[in-house]
Amino acid sequence: MFEDQSFSISVDRIHCRLSGEFRLPTAVAAARKSNWDIVRARRPSAFDGALLRMASHQLEDGRLIVSANRTSFSAYLVTRHPEFIVEHTDAERADPLGLTAIVLTADDQVIVTVRSLAADQNPGGLYLIGGYAEPAASDGPVDLFNEAAREIEEEIAVSDINRSRSFAVGLAYDPVFCHPELFLLMSSKSAAASILTGAGSARDRNEASQLLAYPISDVLGENGSLTNRPQTWSFIKARHFLRKHLL
Repeated sequence: MFEDQSFSISVDRIHCRLSGEFRLPTAVAAARKSNWDIVRARRPSAFDGALLRMASHQLEDGRLIVSANRTSFSAYLVTRHPEFIVEHTDAERADPLGLTAIVLTADDQVIVTVRSLAADQNPGGLYLIGGYAEPAASDGPVDLFNEAAREIEEEIAVSDINRSRSFAVGLAYDPVFCHPELFLLMSSKSAAASILTGAGSARDRNEASQLLAYPISDVLGENGSLTNRPQTWSFIKARHFLRKHLL
């Protein structure tokens, strides 16, 4: 776990390098297998996908440098509870790198989603666009902008993110679901109405129960229309980092 870090870094100055596999200690690996067997029995469609683990990070000369390994969804599930490091004092968490994308439209609105009531994490809460970074098949550089853009296209069918106007704005550690989260401001070339109309064709459109657009001033405001709605941890952090970026 680490303290929140806010910054304004062009996505071209994010350098992530993937190297090798993250291995769980023997006892935790055994718990991972039994835990995953239970998950599969309850939900046969569950997929143990490969995830990118943030092993370390540093800020250097206006760059964000991330060292990463491969891990898996099942390894994350068995290591994500807050008590894990108390129960396994010599083990490390899987720590997959989560990505929260603040999608800013061409008419200065922010795409806001409402989590499905069936969602595993934060059901019914205000959210943005997000998911976990995925590792490549071979070691080497990973473009985290492309990973965030992939999530955006999958969830709301937007494929026109302007790389030159996109920034990493903060990094924080989720204290409940125990993983690092990178927050990115992603600028679309489309207006909000066009995005809301076209989102129905998205592959993972059912990730959210509602898709909304709010002026950026409403998202940032302390007394705006979103104040009294349940908010996810990542939504609250995204607002905080976005305010600092825009100062």
